[in-house]
Parts: sequence; C-alpha cells; structure tokens
Amino acid sequence: MSEQSQMQKFILVMGLAVGLPSTMVGLFFLLHQLVQKGYISWNVLLIVMVTVVVAVLGLMVRNVLVRKGK
Repeated sequence: MSEQSQMQKFILVMGLAVGLPSTMVGLFFLLHQLVQKGYISWNVLLIVMVTVVVAVLGLMVRNVLVRKGK
C-alpha cells in the first residue's frame, strides 16, 4: 500500500472522528430547541442522537475495513 493511500485513509477516518463531537453538539442544540418548543419529546431526541452516533461509528469502521482490504 502506498504512503499516499495510507494518508488518505488516515485523513478520512480522522475527519469522521473529529466530525462526530461537533455533529453531536450541533444536533443536540437543534433538537433541544425542538424539545423546548414542544415539537418532539426528550425520548425522540435521545433516539436521534444515538442513531447518529451509531451511523458515524459504522462509517468509520466500514471505511477502515474496506481500505484495509485494498
């Protein structure tokens, strides 16, 4: 595997890892506003946040496994 492709893999995984906290904070504030206005319940907020975390972690694992095979 060339050094260039290893660097691209590293940047992709690091981008997802760095993006996770900022995504969670932004999503929390948006959903919290919706809870305060009564559009959604607290349980919906938690379900959406857990779903986003699982999806991003799944993308990270998938990218590592796909790139590992190349």
